[in-house]
Amino acid sequence: MDVLLYIIFIIAGLAIGSFLNVIIYRLPRKSSIIIPSSFCPSCKSRIKFYDNIPILSYLILKGRCRQCKAKISLRYPAVEIIAAILFALNFYFFGISLSCLAGIFLSIALIIVSFIDIEMKLIPNVIVLPFTLIGLSISISSDLERWWIPIAYSAGAFLFMFIINLIYPKGMGMGDVKLSMMAGAFLSEKIIPGLFIGFLAGSLIGILLIILKRKKFRQSIAFGPFISFGCIAALFYGDKIINWYLAFI
Repeated sequence: MDVLLYIIFIIAGLAIGSFLNVIIYRLPRKSSIIIPSSFCPSCKSRIKFYDNIPILSYLILKGRCRQCKAKISLRYPAVEIIAAILFALNFYFFGISLSCLAGIFLSIALIIVSFIDIEMKLIPNVIVLPFTLIGLSISISSDLERWWIPIAYSAGAFLFMFIINLIYPKGMGMGDVKLSMMAGAFLSEKIIPGLFIGFLAGSLIGILLIILKRKKFRQSIAFGPFISFGCIAALFYGDKIINWYLAFI
């Protein structure tokens, strides 16, 4: 039964990941995510259903459009694979539960936000604000007696990041502030190690890019993916990190 459920979660992740690619491409370009059906960004030709099978079609077509032979971005299989892995991990850590549902919703939002931020330096309100409400709804319904906890951590994450934005607006945009608020709605107290890991990862990559002369000092980078990475790590290991820290002090 577990093997079957893993297969279901992986297939669901691949299928939803394929749709997330549509959102990632169309949302910042203010296009409908429903119509028209999938098309090649280069030649605009409609993609047949048999050329739109997650991962498999990319491999069969050798990463090129069947019509114009233009290269298909590696983002497409990457998003599908990442979604499948995160869906499976949520089932592994949480089983069939509200926590699993919350983790899947959070994973979906973070995938969309990260890839849009990488490409467009943009974190859309239309993603982070509704998902904040979804996160609060699930978190509150899972522990009605402590309904105020996720609200407090969501607001606290927003306030913390907003202060950083005021101090150094070039390094931290309001999109990152609202992204942290959304993550706090899902993660509650685990948002603390999530943001710490995100800052640490962002700092290390930023220093590496400067050393490799890929970025100049004070030149901004998309920070959303680092926040997302930290929040995914905290989603699965946040409790252990918090317990380790409390035992350490």
